[in-house]
Amino acid sequence: MKLFSFLMISICCFNYALSSNYSNKTETTITLKNEFGIAYPNAKILFSSNDTNFIVTVNDKGQSTFKLIQGVEFNVSCFIGDEKFDFDEIIYIEKNKNITQANIDLKFDLYDKIFELKNLFFQSAKYKIEKKYFKELDNLVVLLKEKNIDIEIAGHTDNVGNDLNNQILSEKRALSVKSYLVKNAINPKRIICVGYGENQPIYDNNTTEGREKNRRIEIRILK
Repeated sequence: MKLFSFLMISICCFNYALSSNYSNKTETTITLKNEFGIAYPNAKILFSSNDTNFIVTVNDKGQSTFKLIQGVEFNVSCFIGDEKFDFDEIIYIEKNKNITQANIDLKFDLYDKIFELKNLFFQSAKYKIEKKYFKELDNLVVLLKEKNIDIEIAGHTDNVGNDLNNQILSEKRALSVKSYLVKNAINPKRIICVGYGENQPIYDNNTTEGREKNRRIEIRILK
């Protein structure tokens, strides 16, 4: 897959130290989101400059906190699975201004089209695909063989259980779909799997029917 370039929105909120003896690093919290404003979980973000490179890994909330060197211009890239995506702008925190804290939002403009696999659902707390849903996946195999596209498989859950377990479960659901595609001769390099947990419901989780429909898979065609 070729490299992409995305819009980056950087919003820095600074607290100023009272002492001039503060070290030349700023405690920085970075949040990675997609274009829907939803946190993008468990990705690696590379900061690179002429003198140094380092990687931070965001958690299931799409966040990581670390010390960022002041006075250095950093280019920023993100790794989703094995793929690297470059952001257009740079990160820079001015030196000798006693800046102790910063918040940075990175936002993907990632998708060309999104569609739900309408006839694929999961039992509560399960990720294995039942045979009755194979036809829906066979249709996806045909599409991928006909079209030269790369996709993200987005796994989702209902709101039963805790956030972290649901994030892990949703990723396993996406990986189950990927496994089926790969077994049917689709190149795994064309596929990214992401679990969004319970963060993107499209139906009411207060009903049995709504929870069932929220345990779903979306296919997101990458630009």
